[in-house]
Amino acid sequence: MSWQPHRPAFIIYADGSCTGNPGPCGIGVVLLDGDQREELSEYLGEGTNNIAELTAIIRALERAPRDRTVIVHSDSAYALGLLGKDWKPKANRELVAAMRALGREFSDLRLVKVAGHAGIVENERADELARQAVERRR
Repeated sequence: MSWQPHRPAFIIYADGSCTGNPGPCGIGVVLLDGDQREELSEYLGEGTNNIAELTAIIRALERAPRDRTVIVHSDSAYALGLLGKDWKPKANRELVAAMRALGREFSDLRLVKVAGHAGIVENERADELARQAVERRR
């Protein structure tokens, strides 16, 4: 086995936003890899807040390295419960299946529930990116 230097965790902050529920929705994601940063802001169309929360995590996991520790921060107990606690989905089954399939690709995937609108800088930024996506839809 060859020696490999320790690499820091790949950090994700993911959030969804919906104006009305259902209504226009979007996602915001902040990806942090050491001193590298990527931000995603995407309008999804008409949907629910839960669809936006699930899609935000999916988009983030699609961009994360599979061979590193990946830490997902979200203020959605719903999305994190479906991904990490094997909750049974009552809706959005296709999105949940896609999210779970992606999650299984990681050797070390960690989930962190953060409080929404509590001043956590990167979570606030993900929220802002999601709201901007909805506002820009026009």
